[in-house]
Amino acid sequence: MGPDVGPRISLEIMRTAAEPSGPGGARRAALFRHPGRVAIVLGVLLIVVNLAVVALVVADTSDEGQQAVSRDVEQVSPRNGSIASPQDDVEVRLRGGLTGVLVIDDARIPEDQLEIDNATSRITFRPGPDHDIETFEAGTHIVPVLYWEQTKPEPRNPERFTWNFRVAA
Repeated sequence: MGPDVGPRISLEIMRTAAEPSGPGGARRAALFRHPGRVAIVLGVLLIVVNLAVVALVVADTSDEGQQAVSRDVEQVSPRNGSIASPQDDVEVRLRGGLTGVLVIDDARIPEDQLEIDNATSRITFRPGPDHDIETFEAGTHIVPVLYWEQTKPEPRNPERFTWNFRVAA
């Protein structure tokens, strides 16, 4: 043994002693070589998952999620300017305490063809057999709702809100 053998052997012994070993003396790889990087990646993944959950919860595509369209009209369906199918219901939800009737393409829908729910102030027309409109034809349809207080009779010139929707061919 020469004079430089001693320091080399002691470095090799220290390096081997510092590394954990598995059964049978085999070297075991470090679980986390860069714990800082692992923490950053896990943090970013947690943020992405949380953003996805928030986006799914907030992304309300139903008409119920729509804000009020006017002071007295809370919701219309189909939405103003939207595309609808020929069999879609036409519905308006008024402010509480109001009632009314629908006029579609200049034709007042008879009240016996409307579903009027005074408890929720909803007025719905469903096209179908034995109704003035069986299906909506392709094109733009203009829908005024004429409305008034539930506790009063229909006035000569009721309030009016108008919207439109399109039916594709």
